[in-house]
Amino acid sequence: MLRISTPRLVIPVIGVAAVALGLMLTPHAARRALDRDTLRSTFASDMRHVVYAWDPGDPRPEAVRRDALFDFVYETYDASAWIPQSLFDANLVAQAVAGDVETIVGEKVGLVRWRDNALVPAFGMAPNAAAPPGATLQWTVNCLVCHTAEIDGVAYFGAGTKTFDDLWLGEALKRLTSDRWRALVSRGSEDAAVTADANRILNAHHHDKIDSLTRARSTAFAASHVELYMRPHRGELPPAPDVGRGDVKTPPLWHTAAKAPIGRWYVDGSFHGPYPLMASSMELEKDRPFDALVRIVLPRIKNEFESVVRHLRPPRYPHAVDAALAARGRELFYSKEMGCSRCHGDYDGRGNVRWPGVFADVGTDRSRLDIVSDGFTAAFNESPLAAEGALVKSRGYAATPLTGVWANFPYLHNGSVPTLYDLLGPVSARPNVFEVMAAKRLDQERVGQRLYRDPDMAQLGERELLRRFGRDRNWFNTARPGCSNAGHDVWPRIRTDANRRALIEYLKTL
Repeated sequence: MLRISTPRLVIPVIGVAAVALGLMLTPHAARRALDRDTLRSTFASDMRHVVYAWDPGDPRPEAVRRDALFDFVYETYDASAWIPQSLFDANLVAQAVAGDVETIVGEKVGLVRWRDNALVPAFGMAPNAAAPPGATLQWTVNCLVCHTAEIDGVAYFGAGTKTFDDLWLGEALKRLTSDRWRALVSRGSEDAAVTADANRILNAHHHDKIDSLTRARSTAFAASHVELYMRPHRGELPPAPDVGRGDVKTPPLWHTAAKAPIGRWYVDGSFHGPYPLMASSMELEKDRPFDALVRIVLPRIKNEFESVVRHLRPPRYPHAVDAALAARGRELFYSKEMGCSRCHGDYDGRGNVRWPGVFADVGTDRSRLDIVSDGFTAAFNESPLAAEGALVKSRGYAATPLTGVWANFPYLHNGSVPTLYDLLGPVSARPNVFEVMAAKRLDQERVGQRLYRDPDMAQLGERELLRRFGRDRNWFNTARPGCSNAGHDVWPRIRTDANRRALIEYLKTL
């Protein structure tokens, strides 16, 4: 594991809701825009406890890599939608949405706090550093809202979010930017106009099918369909029946290196091309036209891919590994009987994999596959993205790369299985309900997330848990549409708990 103090694209569409989060979280920050020199001067110190791994084969000097990482962390894509800091002063957030800073950021929104950064309170928040002199402080968001995770109190750069709730954030920001609260911003001021525009965008781009059913799940493809449809249809939303629903978890950025040689992206590999450019739809949600997508967003995503994302590697498992047991697990993994490597690839133990790019139907929930409809494909083909690749409906999901699999919990494309122990065991024994926020802690024995924050919850039993929390989006319920935990049934080949334990021990090393 590297703690570096110097320094597909798969950016889930978090809803223009997340345009914000300057919130009142920065009472210590200057009211004026933060210039890049100020942010850069503390960057090495700000990153000193952030865990990430970099490709040792990258020939660029350390300073060049650090600058590339800095640009990625603070990328704004020249956003057209901002939330001004003034809206969050005078404790307006506490009045409008209720709660203190820690509760709002860490629990309700579920961002990863950037505890070493005195100016930017959470990963994924970007200030208007490129603003003209004298401009007031405003905020937007970028990839790291969904591609940073906290595990056991440590921030893992590039990991898929475990807790971010875009729906809660969106509804809170609609309320905060509404007429009632916007009136408290100086009338006629620049900030008042920015706030009014943010409220318009939040409402104009909302479609019921892009509301995730469970927090920490992405609705990226459904939102992409909506945004690609709106541009040639004068801002009209597509009919609800035409938009699919299939929530997925956010995959880690370090899988990008494995997928690049295949050129098929996202959990179903439906986007074919050299870069994972469906990520750009996040910026469309900020009310941007196709012209801005072509001139600004797409070139920067390509640059980020080449300068940062393709060089990220998985963090090492942070605890002891039983070498003898892992060696036994390796034998099983590559054995003809188990056949794991045929779909998931060959690993060198240093964070690299020769990934075969297998996409197969192994009986898992089909909802996300079915999002790629004829209507979605037609909307894609009318967009500038058609010049950058193809959208082709896939017959199955990716046999995902297993680099850093210990940190890529919960498992399956929709995050319906909390641990490797459950994934590799009998399908019938997989939990049907578990608490999303418990994913902040690693279950070292089973490798994955803990089922509950309060261990006493286990005494209630699944029936009672479902009665209490079955409708609560802070809990994962496999009975929801698109949330089935069926499929990928490998227990008939694994057969014994001893084999399962050995495989898990080997998977820790990837």
